[in-house]
Amino acid sequence: MKNVLRIILLFFVSISAFSQGVCDLTNGVEKGAFDAPAAVCLGEVVNVKDRSGGTDIKYIFGYRGQAANLLTPTRTTPDADWAFAAKGEYTILQYGKKNGKDMYLCKKVVVRENSEPIFSYSGCNDNRVEIIIPNDPANNFDRYTIDWGDGNPPETVNPSDLPYKNYKDLVLPRTINVNGVFNTASTCLASSSKTIPFLGGTSGPRNDPNLGVIGQLILESADKAVLTISGSHDPDGYSLYMTPQGTPYGFTPHKTGVRPGDVSISIPDTTQSYCFYIERFNACGIEQSAEICTVVLSDVKPIDITTQEVIWEPYPTRMTSFPNEPTYGRFLTSTTKLIKEEDGVELPEITVSGSPYRDNIDCQKKYCYRIQAETSGQLYFYTFAGVSLSKQICVDKEDFHPPKITDAFVSVSDANTSVVTFKDNSSWTLVRDKYLLYRDNGTTFTEIMSNPTEALLTDVTVDNSQKSNCYKIAFVDECGSTSDLSDPFCTIFLSEANKGQLAWTAPTPFADIDVADYEVESFDENTGTSSVITSPALPATQLEYIPDLSGFVEEAKFRIKTTRADGSVSYSNTYTIPISVKLLLPDVFTPNNDTHNDNLQIKGTFRRITKFEFQIYNRWGNPVFTSDDPLRTWDGNFQGTMAPADTYTYKIYAQINDGTEVSKTGKFLLMR
Repeated sequence: MKNVLRIILLFFVSISAFSQGVCDLTNGVEKGAFDAPAAVCLGEVVNVKDRSGGTDIKYIFGYRGQAANLLTPTRTTPDADWAFAAKGEYTILQYGKKNGKDMYLCKKVVVRENSEPIFSYSGCNDNRVEIIIPNDPANNFDRYTIDWGDGNPPETVNPSDLPYKNYKDLVLPRTINVNGVFNTASTCLASSSKTIPFLGGTSGPRNDPNLGVIGQLILESADKAVLTISGSHDPDGYSLYMTPQGTPYGFTPHKTGVRPGDVSISIPDTTQSYCFYIERFNACGIEQSAEICTVVLSDVKPIDITTQEVIWEPYPTRMTSFPNEPTYGRFLTSTTKLIKEEDGVELPEITVSGSPYRDNIDCQKKYCYRIQAETSGQLYFYTFAGVSLSKQICVDKEDFHPPKITDAFVSVSDANTSVVTFKDNSSWTLVRDKYLLYRDNGTTFTEIMSNPTEALLTDVTVDNSQKSNCYKIAFVDECGSTSDLSDPFCTIFLSEANKGQLAWTAPTPFADIDVADYEVESFDENTGTSSVITSPALPATQLEYIPDLSGFVEEAKFRIKTTRADGSVSYSNTYTIPISVKLLLPDVFTPNNDTHNDNLQIKGTFRRITKFEFQIYNRWGNPVFTSDDPLRTWDGNFQGTMAPADTYTYKIYAQINDGTEVSKTGKFLLMR
């Protein structure tokens, strides 16, 4: 953030942050290799030499975290040189190709203004001075000298003595000088002296760049915080303490051996603010930093087409993590700012007074937000400042999902297609652009159709007589946001569990509303009208029923009528139970013209018969009557004369419309 970069932290030694861009890439890339000095003096040329074995080698001297597609090289040869124009800490980026992949490597170089090595100093109790020289790559001097300002010759420290840590009892204020010495000529100027002031109560607030400070706290994600720490180069490092905001710290540090730089910490509860401070034991006792806490950005919630709310937990006006230390403030004031990006472009920051903040937006654009708390205060005689930055929340019309529709159901039509009925009862206020229907394809719900208005949606591509089909409904608003999908609702599939036993599927045809009861309907064979045959209605837990088939001649048709609590009705597919074909012939036949039993007639159900054969034989096996029509009768005559009274045999064969066959043989008595 540009604002973070320009804030001068009163306890922070001014150095550039190590890049977080391509320097950190590991997946799918190769690692480069090159030689470069860790430190040079201002005016000296930095020489680099490629050791990577890659191709198309380029360098950026002073890389600032640009994305890979925005890299502009400073040099385009494998071996290169560069002279930096100002002191500071810089990143050298090497990039190119290796093994068919992108290749990156970053190294830091310190450009010195003079011969001052990296070291830290502090004074305490007005009579003690501590100096620490760390074993750091930038400390590449041949030896070091320390002038304690006590009139004695400077102390010599060799590289083998690093890390060096020592103190002397000397009255403050005190002027000291720590110098790095090369055995050969160097462009580095002699280092300047440092004055350690008197620390009495009348001296007033001051800052000291060598005391431990957590100058910046950034939530990179919901569960990861990065603390930027500055302070002493004590080889034992600092102890880092962590606690939920408002809870006293424990005696055990969260992490030990913490050095100045960036430190990553996992956050256990993403909804909770956590506070941190660091401490170390120095020559006078305990050196302790001020406290800084994470900022919890809770939500970004669209309100309407032009407005959305940014919601966060306010940064506290005074820390409560140190309840036993009320006499001084670890935190006194803070300024809260909203950091906003619109389609990837950072806009001027907005100072906000409290949560929530209503932001004017263009709903066709993507917005990202962070909350930044800029803190300042005083700890004992020391002033401090810090910056705490929340995680980032981005809102894109494609990522946001308005509340779902809950009033929807599906019914099966006479043609066994699906008819979806719905009412848009979502609380979302924006105008709808269209409605979407999704169907379960076995693994997920896939969009199958859309409609610009609220209307019946008919899925003609399915056959509900074969299986149940499940659906969900959604809408797209005028900003392009697709709502959450409704709960699933499914057609009722009716079939037979056993012969003559109806059974139907359990998934509800209603979205988000329970089934009240089931009713079984049957259809009249002649008129086709339906009527309910279950009274009272079946409970929602009953999923089978045995109907009475005695009143049906050819086939019995049924469907399930499902009712929900508000009275809406859904129908299943129509299921047909075929009635068994029955063919009966009397045992006695009397063709004597007395108008009773004068014709031999087959009794039974014939409408399902597609092929029919009927033969009658006399006792010698000669056919006396044949017919392919089950309605045709025999009058007892054969070749124009009356057949004699006797016992006759018959054969009946019928083929049914479902492919089954019926065969029947027997005897009857012809009497006159």
